[in-house]
Amino acid sequence: KTIKLWKVSERDKRAEGYNLRDEEGRLKDLSTITTLQVPVLRPMDLLVEASPRRVFANAHAYHINSISVNSDCETYLSADDLRINLWHLNITDRSFSILMRLT
Repeated sequence: KTIKLWKVSERDKRAEGYNLRDEEGRLKDLSTITTLQVPVLRPMDLLVEASPRRVFANAHAYHINSISVNSDCETYLSADDLRINLWHLNITDRSFSILMRLT
């Protein structure tokens, strides 16, 4: 009944040698930094990360059967048993209902 937009990414390299952070990610004391270094990319095991980006809620009373992204890449359709909604990716609290009349 709720649509969640997730960002899914893969990484197989990591940057090492930050100027302002140590290897554990903590900030270094700025008074001790005397040189600049260029971070180096090192290979690592493939890591897949998924992080939530947006939640589109309260527009469906039934379980969602279908989602389709439109060719403009800004809008998409979602459908349940009785309703079709048109959404914009930047507007999470509103959608337009598309009503169909069967005769």
